[in-house]
Amino acid sequence: MVVKVGAVDIQFFSLPFDGESFGDFNYLTMRIRVDENLKGAVLVDTVKHELNHAIWAIYNLKTEKEEEERVCSIMATCWTQIERDNPHLVRWTTKNLTKS
Repeated sequence: MVVKVGAVDIQFFSLPFDGESFGDFNYLTMRIRVDENLKGAVLVDTVKHELNHAIWAIYNLKTEKEEEERVCSIMATCWTQIERDNPHLVRWTTKNLTKS
């Protein structure tokens, strides 16, 4: 799956992890890796968590001292853009949240 964040395409990979984390984001390669064993809400939460890391890096929040309200506002705008430009991600989220 590829998700657009701003002007960047983030590639997703599902693969075995060592049990120490559920996923990670690499800014240099613009890739998110997620543990292939995750399902349902934990999977969706992990993907959104890693996308938040991508937003933080792509929008240069990592280099600024940000106030909580500003960060929340930026994240909300970014999520609006991500869901607008990636209807497949919205479908994927819905599908994975309805699994038991």
